[in-house]
Amino acid sequence: MSIDAYLSARREGLREMHAVQPQGQSPTLPVLNELVPGLHHLSQVPLGLIQISLEQIAGTATKGRTTAFSRSFLPLLEPNSEFANKWSVLYDSIVEDGLRQPVTALEYYNKFYIVEGNKRVSVMRRLDAVFIEADVTRILPEPEDSERYRIYQEFLQFYADTQINTVYFDREGDFARLYERMGKTPGERWTPEDKFDFQSFFYRFSQAYQDGIHPPMPVASAMLVYLEVFGYENSVSKSPSEIREEIRRIAPEFAVAASGKPAALLTQPTEKQHSLLQSVLHRPPQKLRCAFLFNRSPEVSGWTYWHELGRKALEVTFGSRVETTARENVSQEEAEGAIDALVREGYDIIFATSPVFLEACIRQSVAHPQAKILNCSLLASYHNVRSYYLRIYEAKYILGAIAGAMTENDRIGYIADYPIYGVPASINAFALGAQMTNPRAKIYLDWSTLRNHSPESALRERDVSILSSRDISAPHLESRAFGLYQYLDGQIQNLAMPVWNWQKLYEGIVRSVLTGAWSDEGSSNADRALSYYMGMSTDAIDLICSQRLPSRTRRLVELLHERMRSGAFLPFVGPVNDQEGHVRVPEDVALTPQEVIQIDYLAENVIGRIPKIDELTEVAQGLVSLQGLRAAGVPNPAKT
Repeated sequence: MSIDAYLSARREGLREMHAVQPQGQSPTLPVLNELVPGLHHLSQVPLGLIQISLEQIAGTATKGRTTAFSRSFLPLLEPNSEFANKWSVLYDSIVEDGLRQPVTALEYYNKFYIVEGNKRVSVMRRLDAVFIEADVTRILPEPEDSERYRIYQEFLQFYADTQINTVYFDREGDFARLYERMGKTPGERWTPEDKFDFQSFFYRFSQAYQDGIHPPMPVASAMLVYLEVFGYENSVSKSPSEIREEIRRIAPEFAVAASGKPAALLTQPTEKQHSLLQSVLHRPPQKLRCAFLFNRSPEVSGWTYWHELGRKALEVTFGSRVETTARENVSQEEAEGAIDALVREGYDIIFATSPVFLEACIRQSVAHPQAKILNCSLLASYHNVRSYYLRIYEAKYILGAIAGAMTENDRIGYIADYPIYGVPASINAFALGAQMTNPRAKIYLDWSTLRNHSPESALRERDVSILSSRDISAPHLESRAFGLYQYLDGQIQNLAMPVWNWQKLYEGIVRSVLTGAWSDEGSSNADRALSYYMGMSTDAIDLICSQRLPSRTRRLVELLHERMRSGAFLPFVGPVNDQEGHVRVPEDVALTPQEVIQIDYLAENVIGRIPKIDELTEVAQGLVSLQGLRAAGVPNPAKT
């Protein structure tokens, strides 16, 4: 029987060898000594006896017997050779008594290269074993500025905490995401129970994922997508069949994550026109029921107030064809139950108007695939949950131009709220606008969400008299410290403010559903997330200016507004330098809206910094942990 096993394995090995040669690959085992010149000069760390996955064994440490095996450790030598005889005897021994002697291996970038025991690896692979015991020495690579090296450093921390080597990612920050999903922090040692439960779950997920669909991405990365939807605590005890069914239900999310494509940004929802025949075949819904989820009430939150205006406008625009409702003061913890209840009540579209609702939206989109669930956020990358936002940076550029023209001492204040994606774009757009009208202007940046801090007082101490602050005051507040304003004789004078006209976006989305264009948008972007990102071109963003502005400044505002609205003027055209003087946008190059969203630096004329997450209020930390900048200490923002 053993010689038959050898002959069968050798046939497969020869087929593999002939298959890889036309691809320019070496047909035999990779050799670590050849892959890493100067290997013996690198630091070594003995790991002792550990179990390693056979899938992670990438080759052999030295040339030696490399030509005796294919790249997958299948035997290649003639059946009458001494090698074939020893392989066959070993095969019989392992089948009868199991593997008694561990192999010796070197680990480099979490791949293993066999020093002694190549035939044992070959036989165990032939027997479809999953793990093999090995005496391992870790080879530490030379430090380098590369994503590969940074990912490996993340793995070393994970291994120190868990002693688990079977989980590895190909994207920087994914280990941090795993810690977050597990409710752990780097440096926290896992208990034996933690390790057993996780490894058991990972094995069940691996089997279900590989059996259930054609895997478009590595298993560990797929597991992370799964956990972001279903959560670890809710999944650790699930059976393989339950996991397999849930994998099937979120298959589009794996396709989106595997493609690596950024979200498809729709500058406005599409409206489908039907021919007479199509109108007969396509029966659009006669009435839509739309529900809005608010984190706070319109009376106390300017943000919610703008969305509430958009909700009411839907009923005015569409009349009896659209019914709306709103749920106010919904906490992050209550969101999932609120969405579930609204869908069960028969609402077709759910607009969740805060990024803190994103996870609830994701889970409920799986529970209710027929519902259309949208989240107001940037950088969300889920196929089943569409995101939406407005290009507020267009208005901020014009506000900056006004501030630059009106400042008397070249000092302009900017009060930002959360260090999340989209905010640096607004800060920098404002700074570039000020620079256009006043090359000497400096933007003094402060934050409203810092603990025990008054940004207005701090800026006044720096002799700043013109400030850009929150875009609108809450209706119940009498403070006029919003938009762009100046202190004059101890009084606040409002100069201009941006207008978030959510009505335009909500109307466009509702029309796309009523005409059937919603489905077309999804089917034409099957491997991408969809995000609506509207601006001045659709009147979703606008400006209101005070009559106090000098006539020349008003004419400049009108000119910028009209050219930006027509697409003839773009705020982010190079050269744009950061605070360190590095060129971030080359001369005459324009950033795309997708690139604008990703801005995570501050322009050269900004004085200030992006705060760390632990400097923020507790409420702010919750939002920043979801969509925060790397500069704020969030290792992995929401997916691109």
